[in-house]
Amino acid sequence: MKLTELSFDAMGTHAHVVIGDCQPGHAALALEEIDRLESLWSRFIADSEISRINASPGEPVEVSPETIELVDRAVEAWELTSGLFDPMVLDDMVSLGYDRTFRELETLPPQEPAPVEAEAPAAGRERPAVTIDRGASTVSVAERGIDSGGIGKGLAADIVAGRLIEAGAGAALVNLGGDLRTAGQTPEGGWRIDVAHPFNRGGPPAGRFRLDGQALVTSSSQGRRWARGGEENHHLLNPASGRSALSDVASVTVIDTEGWRAEALSKAAFLRGRHGALEMLPEYGAAGMVVGRDGAVDWTAGSRPYRVPEKLVARRR
Repeated sequence: MKLTELSFDAMGTHAHVVIGDCQPGHAALALEEIDRLESLWSRFIADSEISRINASPGEPVEVSPETIELVDRAVEAWELTSGLFDPMVLDDMVSLGYDRTFRELETLPPQEPAPVEAEAPAAGRERPAVTIDRGASTVSVAERGIDSGGIGKGLAADIVAGRLIEAGAGAALVNLGGDLRTAGQTPEGGWRIDVAHPFNRGGPPAGRFRLDGQALVTSSSQGRRWARGGEENHHLLNPASGRSALSDVASVTVIDTEGWRAEALSKAAFLRGRHGALEMLPEYGAAGMVVGRDGAVDWTAGSRPYRVPEKLVARRR
């Protein structure tokens, strides 16, 4: 099977798409679908459907079927993780300074230090106050804005991979900034995925995985970081405190059936900490890898489909 690769920026990150037995129109389909989903879901686009929902609390907003699916999956992810994955953290993100694209955020000078409260135990808040009317194609959010960034990338990878197969591609791999989904036929030897070590990105991978129609998502506190005065923040929030989560984990990689679900489980596993993550993932039928803040790599059962480094330890930066 011949593989065709595309590489481009989208959804505030780097996108990598691989199409097996690519036919005329398949590459354009992938590019157009990712661009379309970003235009529907980005909180940084003023007229996106997610922005319109967030700007109209308590009011039904007519949206596309894809946005209804996104909001429905976001609530399902909250239920799946007992609230550890919480899509309603937009206000918290903004209060920490993440009120613009990350590339814009990186260029800002430090601000005055914000008040720092003690970390609350990792626990979910109340169920998202979301109403979905499929007949009218509307979504209503009563309070707290939706941050669609993480689960949006996972779901977009699911949707685009599926649509490429529906359009006649032999195989598809869609990777949106570490939210990756495979579909269709599997190339000889499987889709082999290297996951970088969060403290040694130029060195050997922390782990290597082989996928066959599954999704793989990595969540790390070491990538999207920004300073607010004397306080350093990252984008993985503890929903109980509304602040960047304190964890003995640097990154979590999850293999599951769908990208949106792997995204939710990776966030929940990060909040659970190293031992909690290793216990939790097999309970959900998922597999994965946890890299601690000390650089040590641990694996869940069933997550070594081909040769991987043994307990790789890298010097923490």
